[in-house]
Amino acid sequence: MTELGLGAEFPTPDRDEWRAAVDKVLRGKPFDKVLVSTTRDGLDIQPLYTADEVGAGVALVDADPERLERGWDVRQVHDGSDPSSCAAAVLAELERGVTSIELTPPAGGWTLDALRAATEGVLLDLAPIVLAPHADRDAARALHALVAERGDAETTGSWLGLDPIGEVSRGGGAAVDDCMAVAAELAPGLPKGRTVTVDSTRYGDAGATEAQELAWSLATGVEYLRALERAGLPPAAAAATIGFRMTAGADQFVTIAALRAARRLWQRVLDACGVPADGSHQEIQAVTSRAMYSRRDPWVNMLRATTASLAAGVGGADAVTVLPFDDALGAPDGFSRRVARNTQLLLIEESHLALVVDPAAGSWYVESMTDRLAHSAWEIFQAVEAAGGIEAALADGSIVAELEQGWDDRLAALGTRRTPITGVSEFPDLGEAPVERPARADQAGFPVRRLAAPFEALRDAADRALAGSGTRPTVHLAALGELATHTARSTWITNFLAVGGIAAEGGDIDGSASPIEAEARFVASGATVAVICSSDGVYAERAAATATALKEAGAVRVVLAGAPGELRDELRAAGVDEFWHVGVDVLDALTRLHADLGI
Repeated sequence: MTELGLGAEFPTPDRDEWRAAVDKVLRGKPFDKVLVSTTRDGLDIQPLYTADEVGAGVALVDADPERLERGWDVRQVHDGSDPSSCAAAVLAELERGVTSIELTPPAGGWTLDALRAATEGVLLDLAPIVLAPHADRDAARALHALVAERGDAETTGSWLGLDPIGEVSRGGGAAVDDCMAVAAELAPGLPKGRTVTVDSTRYGDAGATEAQELAWSLATGVEYLRALERAGLPPAAAAATIGFRMTAGADQFVTIAALRAARRLWQRVLDACGVPADGSHQEIQAVTSRAMYSRRDPWVNMLRATTASLAAGVGGADAVTVLPFDDALGAPDGFSRRVARNTQLLLIEESHLALVVDPAAGSWYVESMTDRLAHSAWEIFQAVEAAGGIEAALADGSIVAELEQGWDDRLAALGTRRTPITGVSEFPDLGEAPVERPARADQAGFPVRRLAAPFEALRDAADRALAGSGTRPTVHLAALGELATHTARSTWITNFLAVGGIAAEGGDIDGSASPIEAEARFVASGATVAVICSSDGVYAERAAATATALKEAGAVRVVLAGAPGELRDELRAAGVDEFWHVGVDVLDALTRLHADLGI
């Protein structure tokens, strides 16, 4: 058989030659600004990676044989506030493809009787029960007793969920040694399960970067290893009874790299503890980030959840929890639960993502990001340890301060739409039908900072104004020239205003032929704010005169769509108050506009 060597007759270019070709295309534009982006941890993302930059890479072949055979564990969260009704919902989920259940507690905490009612008919050897992270020692004992009562102690992969350090982020707290003493006592009776959970999702949802979440998760795991050893459990047994619960976000490559980095970091800790590699599997439950879910246009959450769950699976998570797309609105319904579980089932059963061990291994980009995230997280972890450990960092407020700083940085990216939110800060639909769900109580502890929330607050205020007056707040578009001339900017401004729940009028017809006509149209509109929209050529001819005319007609604010360039001073002097263009702080501009409109 003749082998066809495609490209064999061409010389192999080196990086310098590639860079020279790229520079020709850029035509003087800065390479780093155009083609290089950064993560929230400040790690650069290059447009090209080669084997020289990452060496041989580090393939993570730490895979459970059952995961390769059946796929990862499809784990869904259920509200245990009414244990009796919970049982029917749990069984319905298990019959339709879910393979384990995470239970949130009833008001009085879990008792053996309540757990019996909530899990009636559940075969714990086939479908593990996981308690949502908590610090209730009686609840852990109750689930352990239920497992023993049903004869599944040797086979179940259930998690008892003790997480006293993480409880601080959830608004509570408990003595670590007391909880770990119970965990150490119960661990021998749950050889395939986990008595301890390291939950870092509240850090992620409160604004932590990927490296911060990895570091704080690692620091918590280390503290639990110490406490379990004090309680009489050797390091290997202690490591085997700890499970990790981590965030999966919509940036698929960063999520893949973060989960891979988590295993590398944990392995480094266990190596230092003398735990043999064959007994050091880190069991990870990945949960789709609540921070990425929106209340507005919640259907887009399906896409975000799909990306996050794909990344979690590729990243090697043992269990994946996809929160329903309506999670930000309240209690999910049957349809949203179905979509959540089927999102994973499609990835497992039709895309067969679980049949490959570490499918991202060998991707130079992912290998590089994994390595750099691991190093960044390790530096943060070392700083936490040097300052007294994770408990001290939570007690002295340093973690909260870092979360606040991280959120401020993220707000800046959200405001300028460097971090866009489809359906909210980009392509909003003012006519969308509202999706309503039964309300749930707010969660205590660290805030869940949804990225869409600042924009949704503007939309909510505008909708209240609409409900009160019967008319949506409106801005007049002072379009100049024919429709074809101004449509690009008038369309952009219409979407810009819709982000804040504000309607635009005047952008879908031919514009004014003169400043006098523009003034007359503005007066007839009854609006108080005007945005001038047209091409750069028309701006040079009559934007200044139009701005003056609009001001004389009583406009409280005159805005020009686009960057003014050399016309800035002239337009300012003529009455233009501000310029809206790509890169402007949308949140700031729309907040001030709301004030102008009396919203």
